[in-house]
Amino acid sequence: SRRQAGHSPVLWGARLASLEGDRYLRCMAMDISSAGARVNIADQQFLDSHAYFLDLRNRFAYEAKVVWQRPPELGLQFIRGYRFDEVPSAALRRAIESEY
Repeated sequence: SRRQAGHSPVLWGARLASLEGDRYLRCMAMDISSAGARVNIADQQFLDSHAYFLDLRNRFAYEAKVVWQRPPELGLQFIRGYRFDEVPSAALRRAIESEY
């Protein structure tokens, strides 16, 4: 099975951001596990192959690889995680701070 970690259907607001932090968009988390997430980006475009998935509920940012795209949804595979205050991109930290 391609899914190695237990997954849970969810429905909560999240964000996707470029690794540089210069592109930042709202999305809806549809399914999440310790290994990745399925997100709905509605009518927005996201062309990057890697991104940060921002879990606003737990204040955690996951560096992720986009492993599939079936508009309006994306499949993400988590690579590593950071607390919001540890995100390597200063631009992204500022974008996160502007939400709180």
